[in-house]
Amino acid sequence: MLLVDSNIWCYYFDKGAKEHRKVVRYLESTIKKEVIAINTVVIMEVAHFLVKNLGSMGKEKMEMFLDLPLKVIDFDYMQALASVKILAENSRSGIGGRDATLLAAMKEANTDKIVTNDSAFRGIKGIKLINPVL
Repeated sequence: MLLVDSNIWCYYFDKGAKEHRKVVRYLESTIKKEVIAINTVVIMEVAHFLVKNLGSMGKEKMEMFLDLPLKVIDFDYMQALASVKILAENSRSGIGGRDATLLAAMKEANTDKIVTNDSAFRGIKGIKLINPVL
């Protein structure tokens, strides 16, 4: 299992993004082999990006996104508490609050792998960073 960050999904759905082709190639092969996890924060970030940038087409792409075989980790009160703890423990690493929610979701999903183009995760010990854009 691996967690996929919102920036990767945005590249996947935005054909105009220079990262689009590499991300599509990576995700389409990975979805067949791995369980893909996201959290509800990622859902809202992707929805915001798609609707803001693609209008009504963004809503259609969002429906496609939610139809994918994803393990969704709810950002509930317990996840919020875990995220705050992770944020405090890693305050000097460069991660922000949203990043902490991803790390908490990874912990709940029992995975150490994250697919992202966010370099802030480089400073986090114990995770495997996968960047299909490079």
